[in-house]
Amino acid sequence: MAAAVEAARRGLKVCLLDGFSQIGGQSVNGLIGTFCGFYSKDPKPYQLTYGFAGDMLAALNDVGALSYRAGQGSVIALYDEAVLSAFYARQLLANKVDVVLGAIVRQVVRDGTRIGTLGVETRYGPITVRAGAYVDASGDAALASLAGATVQQPDVPVFGTTMFSVTGLMEPIPARKVIVERLAQVADQYGLDRRDGFVFAFPGRDLCLVNLTHYETPLDPLAMSRRALEAPGRVAEVLAFLRAEFPDAFCKARVAAIGQPGVRQTRGITGLKPLTTAAVRSGQRLSDAIGRCAWPIEFHGTREAVYWEPFPDGHISWVPLSAMIARDIPNLVAAGRCIDAEPLALGAVRVIGPCMAMGAAAAALVAVGGTDFHLASVEAVQALIVDNVERRDPAPEIHGQ
Repeated sequence: MAAAVEAARRGLKVCLLDGFSQIGGQSVNGLIGTFCGFYSKDPKPYQLTYGFAGDMLAALNDVGALSYRAGQGSVIALYDEAVLSAFYARQLLANKVDVVLGAIVRQVVRDGTRIGTLGVETRYGPITVRAGAYVDASGDAALASLAGATVQQPDVPVFGTTMFSVTGLMEPIPARKVIVERLAQVADQYGLDRRDGFVFAFPGRDLCLVNLTHYETPLDPLAMSRRALEAPGRVAEVLAFLRAEFPDAFCKARVAAIGQPGVRQTRGITGLKPLTTAAVRSGQRLSDAIGRCAWPIEFHGTREAVYWEPFPDGHISWVPLSAMIARDIPNLVAAGRCIDAEPLALGAVRVIGPCMAMGAAAAALVAVGGTDFHLASVEAVQALIVDNVERRDPAPEIHGQ
């Protein structure tokens, strides 16, 4: 979304292909519910990402579709997926982006080292897309892989999550610490693998989101389809735990919706240079930085638990442009979780805030680099997205916490 709208705003003709039947990807269909990585970790946090992302935050805030809470030493915004989806739609229409929903790329025709055209299947028939430049924001480096680019996969397991929403709540909702401590004690009794996670309520709404599952996410169509089929059973087990162990809050709870299976890391491009864990831990500003984040390293490497590596106040992880540019294909750039990054490093920069910063950088790269990103001026790209590496508007104040 960020790449498409930012590119269209720069006067480029844009076609957005989405495999889902509605726009928004996981931010709408995954029931993620939280905007993470948009604010710094400081006694007085400040906003990190602007442009399309900043417009999104402002638009949702104006209609009361955001609520703010403290989290990971920073500010997290809880959002309404329906309002977010409507914002996306307005932006695509206003900026005249050609959108094709339910679009599956089946063929990539190369023009030498570049991508020339895409053969796309839809339920209404096939189409051909020809562009000078391409952005792979598929999450799984699907375009890069189909184009024959060199791709890579993590050498350690990375587990995904099915989020779901619950209504029919009774107050009060227990604190996360209370739920996690009890879960660790009785998880086997309910057939649950994961021993930690989140259950968070939306202020003023009879709704909470539940993040208490883990499963493998292989790059296999049958296996991943099975994950979706297994999700209702997994959700029922989690809800049984919540109802039995915390009846004051959940005795009348029922599932409102189950999200699209969430995937954290599968396959990425091979870029000009990877984002390393050492670079994330150091907090050193990279020379080709195009985005920033203050989220901790959040690595889902086992079924039972999440590895958290928090950083001190003021720490920033910088996203480099070189990790986004495909090494083998000069007119292909990745944005989001399929950039070239070591698993722990990606765990710090794959949340929505920096992913939108990557989208903005991809649009700027196309604007200044034409169809050969290997020759593009890093300084020219950085000049177009300077707010995302320099600006520091104060974060909203959190009251009552």
